[in-house]
Amino acid sequence: MKFVFLCDSNYLKGDYSAFTSNFPVEHELLVMSAEDFLKAKRFPEGTFAILTERSTWQKNFSLFRYFGLLSMLEVLPLGLVGRFRRQDALKGRSAVKHQEFILNPASTTEELSALLNKFIAAPPVSFSYPKGAAKA
Repeated sequence: MKFVFLCDSNYLKGDYSAFTSNFPVEHELLVMSAEDFLKAKRFPEGTFAILTERSTWQKNFSLFRYFGLLSMLEVLPLGLVGRFRRQDALKGRSAVKHQEFILNPASTTEELSALLNKFIAAPPVSFSYPKGAAKA
């Protein structure tokens, strides 16, 4: 399966760097910054799901909405990568708070493989952003 990891380069260090290097070889991971997504206005063909780093999502959600990219984010399952003590809703996703799939970036390859297989078997329900959220 192909996954896109939405993570800006300034956050791609430490645990997130380990996450990309520990990603299971049976799956494909493409790291894409929010700027890359805004320029391309699409995800690569065959993408199964989006994995995102929280700060990248929070910082760029308004831009995704402004440029009318929410429809692309609705059709793919979303997983969060990070260590969270308290789970606040992601911008634009308060209606599905606590339904995001969470991956710990410090997980081993075997742990990530098991979590991804669970994610693939039962992806989170699709989510539609409120109407009028996209630029007309």
